[in-house]
Amino acid sequence: MKVAVTGATGMVGGQVVAAALAAGHEVLAIARPDPEHRRTQVKVGVHTVPVATAALTDPPALRAAMQGCDAVVHCAAVYAFGAARAAEVDQVNTDGTRAVLEAAAAAGIARAVVTSSSVTRGSSLLPRARSERDHLGSEPAPAYYASKVAQEEIALETGRRLDLEVVLALPTVVLGGPFTRLAPSNAIVLRYLLDPTRSTFPGGCNVVDARDVGAGHVCLLERGVAGERYLLGGEDVSWRMLHSLVSDLAGLPGPFAEMDAGSAWAVSAATEWWAQLRDATPLTTREEASTVGRFYWYTSTKAQGLGYAARPARASVAASLAWLAVSPDLPRWAREGLRLHPEVRAARDLVAAPLTDPGEVSPRPRRSPPAWPRRRR
Repeated sequence: MKVAVTGATGMVGGQVVAAALAAGHEVLAIARPDPEHRRTQVKVGVHTVPVATAALTDPPALRAAMQGCDAVVHCAAVYAFGAARAAEVDQVNTDGTRAVLEAAAAAGIARAVVTSSSVTRGSSLLPRARSERDHLGSEPAPAYYASKVAQEEIALETGRRLDLEVVLALPTVVLGGPFTRLAPSNAIVLRYLLDPTRSTFPGGCNVVDARDVGAGHVCLLERGVAGERYLLGGEDVSWRMLHSLVSDLAGLPGPFAEMDAGSAWAVSAATEWWAQLRDATPLTTREEASTVGRFYWYTSTKAQGLGYAARPARASVAASLAWLAVSPDLPRWAREGLRLHPEVRAARDLVAAPLTDPGEVSPRPRRSPPAWPRRRR
């Protein structure tokens, strides 16, 4: 089938494109308008796919972009924490979803997969896995969490109203790449790499590789039941276990002390203040710190019944490190302190660069990417 993918240049959207192509589907990427370039194609990983330009606030353009498609996978969203972006998070994740689904129905599309989040199923004070039957309760809930709850309600209501088959995909903490913008998920790993105290926290989360989430979306597109939610997770880990995996794979000591929720909140407040002074994006926020001590553990049994499978947490962390190690988000001083495990290098596929004519003179020398840090023997 021909599948339109919103957010195709994002980490999850890009992996959906790759998985859809691998499954034999035709893919159309829907991208935001770029005032400087009018693109007819977009590079997503190693794939080049046709692109249609449409903003989530432009229903006629969305409808025209999806004309001739059989299905849509809506991955475009704002994944951010902090009061400064709360209004943007709510508008894009709710109104944008309604606009995409209404445009899809108007274009004659019969089926849609919408990317939500596992946080809509809530968390627990005890280490137990939650399922699609659970709900977000009165626990601490950043604005992003609330926007995803509202997004699911809007998606299902719009599907019923327009006779559109809507399936909800609920990924857990997605690690890996490729990524052009650092999302809060990979920032979890980056924060630990930059923390000289190598602190950890009580509680835990469920981590999943972006490649598995992409394949999971295609699985739901082909076999998911309309009106149903499906958690797409990997392995449940405590924060100490997750940080231990990062330390081992990055060749770093730790983790050491465990930071409680109050201390995490204070550190996040200082981080937000410092970022505001520099007009930068903080690596952590007080909203995120409010969730410390809780277990965001989930079971993907329902999706596994459709054929979904995921890598272990160690492989997901290795994939995150593989992209962070050559990312500008990781400062040089931190990169030089890493001694990466061979599993990290193996987590990224080598892609051949196109050959150039020996007589061709490049107008500008290409800057070499940062070198892989070597592991001590």
